[in-house]
Amino acid sequence: MKQIYLGLAIHNHQPVGNFPWVFDEVFNKAYLPMVQALERHPAVKLSLHYSGPLIDWLLEQHPEFLERVAGLVKRGQVEVMSGGYYEPILPIIPDADKLGQISKLSQAIRERFDQQPSGLWLAERVWEPHLPQSLAQAGIKWTLVDDTHFKLVGLDEKDLFGYYLTEEQGYVIKVFPSSKKL
Repeated sequence: MKQIYLGLAIHNHQPVGNFPWVFDEVFNKAYLPMVQALERHPAVKLSLHYSGPLIDWLLEQHPEFLERVAGLVKRGQVEVMSGGYYEPILPIIPDADKLGQISKLSQAIRERFDQQPSGLWLAERVWEPHLPQSLAQAGIKWTLVDDTHFKLVGLDEKDLFGYYLTEEQGYVIKVFPSSKKL
């Protein structure tokens, strides 16, 4: 029987300056219940992304939560994804700023979770062909892009399992199509 492996990546973000009650409500209704569920189901493996402003808030308000996520990382259940610290649209900022944003979040991940991130959450999933160079230079090995991009270049739904390699000036990364249907 043929097997399919489902890759799950969950994006968690709150923008700088959001209302404190929004942070609290989303923490109690989404972030905390997700980690509690993962703790109860160690066979479920996935990637989690926390943006920089959210990590900052968690450090201040719920440092024990970050310790729980670190526990999930330590037992090999969770891979924490990098990204731009403040969720910038990477293709529209200078390359030095891309590297700075990604490096800042990757450093926070290394410090909090003792893990070198290899995946990147692409804010708003905005893709441009020149991104592989900056991403690879920042130590990124893979990212997600909307399946629509793959379909617009002629691929069918059946072609969207697994990943594709792309490069810019010899810098290679893996690009996984996300599933709009899912």
